[in-house]
Amino acid sequence: MITRRHLRLDTAIRYSWKNIFFSLICSIAAYVVHIVIGWDAITIPLGVVGVLGTALSIILGFRNSSAYDRWWEARKIWGGVVNESRTFTRQGLTIVDPKNVPEELWRKCTRIVHYQIAWVNALRLQLREQKDEALWQKEVGYYLRKKDFEQIMQKTNKVTQIAMLNGYAIKELNAHDIMDIYSYIQMDDTLTRLTDLQGRAERIKATPLPRPYDYYTLAFLSTFILFLPFSLIETFISISAPLLVVPVTIIVGWIFYQIYVLGLSMSSPFQNWKTDVPLSAISTVIEIDLKEIIGDADVPSPLKEDGGALM
Repeated sequence: MITRRHLRLDTAIRYSWKNIFFSLICSIAAYVVHIVIGWDAITIPLGVVGVLGTALSIILGFRNSSAYDRWWEARKIWGGVVNESRTFTRQGLTIVDPKNVPEELWRKCTRIVHYQIAWVNALRLQLREQKDEALWQKEVGYYLRKKDFEQIMQKTNKVTQIAMLNGYAIKELNAHDIMDIYSYIQMDDTLTRLTDLQGRAERIKATPLPRPYDYYTLAFLSTFILFLPFSLIETFISISAPLLVVPVTIIVGWIFYQIYVLGLSMSSPFQNWKTDVPLSAISTVIEIDLKEIIGDADVPSPLKEDGGALM
């Protein structure tokens, strides 16, 4: 998630140099055709470009609105993950008094907290398609028993498997009469809501915006930039400044392209880009809360922004 309040021109240019180059070529072509060669007949009526620009603006506006809706839904989903993780931990630890139960049973209660941290980290890694086994060992395996982690790594949907571990864990607590049936039902309902949040996040990940939006929007944008200098050149010739067609075309084309790229990046909130929902920061918040609840000494620090972005 971008956190800086100012635009870094070097970053913007680095991601849009192809568009700038295309605008430069189109504007130079218009200048050469009209000034060097003298083919004044090759021109595009300004009204045509105006209509095309209006249509392009409508498409970009609709597309970016849909993209932001996806981004905001993803953020709400992970807000739900935060709340339900806290709820699950509270439910699991307040049903027993650690002073009145054997240490082994108390460890089983705290184990569900470790499982939940592993579930959150696994969901983040799976959504971002990060498959490095060393990273999974650090972020997920650390909170699981070795045999459980090895079995999970062989599965396709690892997040679901960790949820199953937590389901088995609360079932075991119920079997030991540590919790009553009503507490068990409440915790199982919380797991169900967490699974629902997982499914909603996976739906966003697996269902991008219809690809024709990208194809046609980019095609319309390229056509607009191609036509623009041929519609403006006569105006600049009339004021004896034909070379102005070059910077004006570049600036206008760059503005439209930046709007296009903004929608493109926000439509995929789980790609591990700087514009993503800050899954790492949210996961760290959950880890801090849950570890402090169980008195774990290894509590991480909140994740800070890096380079104007919070990941």
